[in-house]
Amino acid sequence: MTEAKNLELGRMNNDWRHTLAKRAESVLAAKDIAGEVAQLAPLDAYYILRDIGPGQALPILLALSSEQLATCVDLDCWSRHDFTADSLDEWLTAFSLAGPEALAESFFALDYVVQLLFLAQTVTVFDPDTDEIPPEVEEDGPVRAMTPDGFYLLELKTELKLTLHPFTVLDALYQYDLMATHQLLSEVRVDLAMQIEEEALRLRNGRMADLGFVPPDEAVTLFSRPGSHKPPMARGKSNWADSATTKLPSVYANQRQDGLLQQAMALVTDNDLQSRLEQELVWTVNTAIIAYGEKTQDTGKIADLAKRVRDTISLGLESLLAQAGERADTGAGLRAVDLLCAWGMSELFKHGFAASLDLQKQVRLALKKPEFKGWFELDMVNQSEDPGDLLDRAFVGALLGQHPLWSGFDLTSPEAVKGFGCQKDLVDATLRLQQIVGHICS
Repeated sequence: MTEAKNLELGRMNNDWRHTLAKRAESVLAAKDIAGEVAQLAPLDAYYILRDIGPGQALPILLALSSEQLATCVDLDCWSRHDFTADSLDEWLTAFSLAGPEALAESFFALDYVVQLLFLAQTVTVFDPDTDEIPPEVEEDGPVRAMTPDGFYLLELKTELKLTLHPFTVLDALYQYDLMATHQLLSEVRVDLAMQIEEEALRLRNGRMADLGFVPPDEAVTLFSRPGSHKPPMARGKSNWADSATTKLPSVYANQRQDGLLQQAMALVTDNDLQSRLEQELVWTVNTAIIAYGEKTQDTGKIADLAKRVRDTISLGLESLLAQAGERADTGAGLRAVDLLCAWGMSELFKHGFAASLDLQKQVRLALKKPEFKGWFELDMVNQSEDPGDLLDRAFVGALLGQHPLWSGFDLTSPEAVKGFGCQKDLVDATLRLQQIVGHICS
């Protein structure tokens, strides 16, 4: 195994935020920043910039490839099916710190339909020779200006509160490439914004699906019943190690070697297999982000969710071992590697999730007892001030959620949740539930 690969695997053991910060520092301190940025997987580049802020790492931002920039925009500038021009404004504002030329270069590096969409949402384009132009309102009306080439009259759309004035963007674009900017405005003038957005969304969804960010109706299949037979391996590649997206982002890596999944991953010495498993983990985490309804902008929440996914996969591995009559002891790592190769991460997640559903059934049965139901549904004013009672309510509430989780373990943050990572977690949670029910109903 190469030294670079050993370093990559070592990331599984580090604190994600420390690793992310060190990675950013390393890139910014490099003699060849562009070369270092080129080595970043698009997701890693996005999470580094998102965590420290696009404007705080301008050299990294300026070195992004078109693919890396597209990933940043795809993840940050859409709210479900709607493009958010004000989110793109944050990135353009950061680019503008390097001057008009850098701003223009970055804008023209965007997907062409995204360029059109941003302009369509921020300015109205009139041809003074042919268009019927509404009378100008003298006070508090929309701002207007002629383009530098004198062809078009622009009217600012005031619905959005932007940091960088759209006319500033257009001035930079005209200075950089007059003909290309003229062509953009000519298309914005005649094309409907809705049609532009539909095309941009179609292209964006295709890129996101390649990374595992599938549509919600497909993502929720993570919570479906696992198959009884090993599924065929999906999304095969002839050489996984050559794919930039196989690199595991720091935010998805593990802080400690404390789960069966991590034990198994550490035992894999074949580079191609390791790359394939990392890619599957990336896909599964990204699918879970959609399935759980999280947003990638909050790296802290994404890191917590990635740990939840890893825990659930570890539980799935233990569940399959238990079904085969095997124990998840210190020697189970090699057997877990076989299961990883046979089942795939998403199917193992399903097995882990299914193992937690019995706890939810137990809570629902307990709620049929009047005493327990009355305790749980008691209004906040009449609830006990005992901290233990607060944690117990959070614990029961998390089990009753759409996706059962473990909560009520931290008094400073009672509503914090985590996944069940092993059979012992399920046993401990079952015992705690029994104790709560026994105490309430006694």
